[in-house]
Amino acid sequence: MDPSARSFLDALLRAHGPSGHEEPAARVWRGYCETFAKVSGDRLGNSFARIGPAKGPATLLMGHIDEIALIVTQVLDDDEDSDGLFRVRAIGTWDAQVLVGQRVLVRTRDGIVPGVIGKGPRHLMGGADLTHATTINELWLDVGARNAAEARTIVAIGDTVVIDSPPVELANDRLASRALDNRTGAWVVAEAVRRAALSGVAVPVVAGAPVLEETLMDGGRAMAHAVAPAVAIVVDVTHASDVPGIDRGTTGRIRVGHGPVLTRGVGLHPGLYERLASVADEHRIAVQVEAMHVEDSTYTDVNGALDALSGSAAALVSIPLRHMHSPVEVCSLADLDAAADLIATLLTTLTPTDDWNR
Repeated sequence: MDPSARSFLDALLRAHGPSGHEEPAARVWRGYCETFAKVSGDRLGNSFARIGPAKGPATLLMGHIDEIALIVTQVLDDDEDSDGLFRVRAIGTWDAQVLVGQRVLVRTRDGIVPGVIGKGPRHLMGGADLTHATTINELWLDVGARNAAEARTIVAIGDTVVIDSPPVELANDRLASRALDNRTGAWVVAEAVRRAALSGVAVPVVAGAPVLEETLMDGGRAMAHAVAPAVAIVVDVTHASDVPGIDRGTTGRIRVGHGPVLTRGVGLHPGLYERLASVADEHRIAVQVEAMHVEDSTYTDVNGALDALSGSAAALVSIPLRHMHSPVEVCSLADLDAAADLIATLLTTLTPTDDWNR
């Protein structure tokens, strides 16, 4: 992976960007894209990077930039013997079991404040409390405040909280971090457009980093309406099935380090899938295939933008991911590079006369 692209990925993963509060991560994405594209934003916080001619049938790439997180909802009063603790609730979907004992970073008006997520110690539990699954309602945020009055001077209601789990490289070119879902997708679409710009494109191409996918899904919908693309490719993560306990009848055989995943199924254009598969075969880019078997959702911005994409050819390219929605998500750097190469190569083959009618 190119060193500048690798540094960009690292900066994206370290940036604070909960769903609905994506500004720091968006600044990193826009700053990188400004070196090769025309960059803009909108009122929701979506980011756009445009290359190619001004007119013609546009191609839109979307990789959402928001991450799951927590939000501060209450300062526990001193008469509850809290000594300056806070209650938090989820932004997006969490398994509360992975939050216990985590170090966190709180984004406040005055900057980033470190803290930890606590719960009652096992030594003081009894009966069913020893075996039942922890809920977020039972957890608290501790930033070291001595009392509720001091706590209110450090953290405010509505401040957002991310896990302090920076990226770390594992063996065999694997990467562990929070927010791989879906800073990897945001990285791929930006990097694909950068690589395509080196060769040139014959149609307008827009890389997009939509907001709000983990919650309202309105970012991708608004982006698709704004661009009105002929072709739309969403880049997100998918569950790797190379870990214990996975029902492969649901996921298929998806492995980290064996290439990006092309999806076939509901709402996706078969011709665009075949075009991507053909490019992969011609350029010897390893890919995997999964089936979209769900009836009501793709659980990506394909679903959020389907209304806006009516009349467009839509595809889903995914990065295999272990331990999804946890502080230690794991992917392969080679899979990211391959996804960017695949999409960049496709972009250079698109023409204004391509016919996507079925």
